[in-house]
Amino acid sequence: MAAALSLGNLEAELTCAVCLGIYTDPVVLECKHSFCRACIEEFWSGAAPGTYSCPECRAETSERPGLEKNFKLASIVQKYLALQSSQDAVLCNYCTESPLPAIKTCLKCEASLCPIHLKHHRENSVFKSHSLTQVTSDLSLWKCPEHQEPLKIYCKDDKVCICSLCALIGKHKNHNCSSISEGEKELRDHLQSQLKSIGSNTEDVQAALNLLQKEKQNTQNEFQETKHKVKEKYKLLKKGVEEEERDVLERLEDAEKRVTTETNTKILQLENQLKEIETSSAALTSVLKQNEELVFIQVIMKDLSQLFIPLENMSDVDKAIQQNLKVWVQKLDSVPSKTYRNFLSDASHRSFLVIMYGQTPDSNHVLFGARQRYKGLQRFVCNQGVSCSCSYWEVQGVFVDVRFGRLDQCVSGISHWAIGVCYQSPDSSGIECSITGNRPVEDERSWILHLTSDSLTAQHNGKKSKLTAEIPSKVGLFVDFEAGIVSFYSVSDNNLTLLHTFQEQKFLEPLYPALWFDNRKLPLAFCNLKQ
Repeated sequence: MAAALSLGNLEAELTCAVCLGIYTDPVVLECKHSFCRACIEEFWSGAAPGTYSCPECRAETSERPGLEKNFKLASIVQKYLALQSSQDAVLCNYCTESPLPAIKTCLKCEASLCPIHLKHHRENSVFKSHSLTQVTSDLSLWKCPEHQEPLKIYCKDDKVCICSLCALIGKHKNHNCSSISEGEKELRDHLQSQLKSIGSNTEDVQAALNLLQKEKQNTQNEFQETKHKVKEKYKLLKKGVEEEERDVLERLEDAEKRVTTETNTKILQLENQLKEIETSSAALTSVLKQNEELVFIQVIMKDLSQLFIPLENMSDVDKAIQQNLKVWVQKLDSVPSKTYRNFLSDASHRSFLVIMYGQTPDSNHVLFGARQRYKGLQRFVCNQGVSCSCSYWEVQGVFVDVRFGRLDQCVSGISHWAIGVCYQSPDSSGIECSITGNRPVEDERSWILHLTSDSLTAQHNGKKSKLTAEIPSKVGLFVDFEAGIVSFYSVSDNNLTLLHTFQEQKFLEPLYPALWFDNRKLPLAFCNLKQ
């Protein structure tokens, strides 16, 4: 026990601090600590360049130190391993003094033999039939656990090694048996067959694994591509929202400037009128102070018309645009956050125009304004025109079937029509429209959208622009008087599609909504945008 304890302490002293095993080719560092050569080299290979430290005491050096072999420690390790090997070795059973390590074990004699006694054992004819095996101290592996006889027979039915008694009188009697060598060959052949099958299965599994890895890579690529598309889509949506925001803010700023300008003009007019009133009041007060009756009457008769300045009918600041702005903002606030982007991108243009500038020109049922007839053609111009700011209205056809009481609305059902704005000047007969004769006049006094024989054109000042758009079912018309803009839109539900725009026009007179069509059963009418 003391010897075992001594060997245990020695083993602890001969253990490398890196691999925790017995030293192999030990080397010593400058700090006098020793390690296996392979262990210290591997340790330094993973360190940062220019930093070399001892794994045990952490002493560092900037240059890689040379590794000197610890010969004394290597000698101690060698002797320790030899001593340990001698203690673990199986000794010869025939050596009486200083037994030598055995190299073979005789299963018949149940004894282990050193090289010297093995030679005698083989040379003696009595022992020639004995079976020799690798040296072992435990012979139970080669004996039958039931009869304690050597295992010499292989039972094919039960696939186990048995002794002679098992085959003759034991539980393996009448079984299909063979020699150990035949059983080994049979099992070895079976094992080879299994190895081939495993090899084939390995190839199939490897092929399936490669296919699955390829599918995984393809799936990951598809996800990455989809992510990229989603990012691009929402990038475009974000850009669209930002552009729409700028457009709406610009429209609001234009409306604010227009309202502010109109208000400032009215304020200036009121201030001037107030000054004139104060001047007239002072003059009247001076006249009242005149005590001479004759002079008073002469002054009154002479300067009465100059003293009394009629008050202009100054109306209050128009609140319509401000009220429309509040309505539009309330509608914008009522839109859920999830659909806010759709509201801006799809419908805000028309919603903004309708709420901020929407007009329903005064009408009498279907026909309204200044009606004119020429060879059965219906032509009329509204009495109220646009002379400032912005206005927007919509036009559609109205067909009433008396038999069925049905009301249809569609501009595209009319074969010949014109929609636009024009100047108008009173004459002896009442109102003269720039849309005259049996067709709209193409002069500088009208801006019209004209349909004839399924041909849609925009006309002004003798110029015609043929449009490739489909015949609209409803037409929206936007006028910005100060900016000189007249735009025609095709209206579908709450969406607008621009048909044509007249830009940079210089309007010298108010613009009046004008209609022209040739179908009595299907006349045109303005849509009610104030519902």
